Amino acid sequence: MTMKTNRSLKAFFLSASVAALSLGTVAPLAAQTAAPVPQASEVEMSDAKLEAFVTALLGVEEVRVDYTPQIEAAGSEEEQAELVNQANAEIIEKIDAVPDLTVDEYVTIAQVAQQDQELGARIAMMVEAQTN
Repeated sequence: MTMKTNRSLKAFFLSASVAALSLGTVAPLAAQTAAPVPQASEVEMSDAKLEAFVTALLGVEEVRVDYTPQIEAAGSEEEQAELVNQANAEIIEKIDAVPDLTVDEYVTIAQVAQQDQELGARIAMMVEAQTN
């Protein structure tokens, strides 16, 4: 696997995961930007906004679970890249389908949650509540 493919896979798998969660979910757009980590004040962190985030997070995790084996089994870099692009498009669709949440808000909340243990724990509790 070449460096370019590794970067594509990292763009798919890394970045906006919520560190407190065992889900390992991603937001591919976060990996494509080199912007500094946003502050919590840059996006609303109300319960309603975080519930929307968790709904999107669970949808993104579904896409990740579906595509990970396909990407790992791909026969060529081109096939891997195509699968990564398809997964990224589906991730964006999952996030866009959640009312009152934009992709930018999703990425911001995920990035802030990586740095803010209290927010990460709050989101983890919400995930647990939605998945039980």
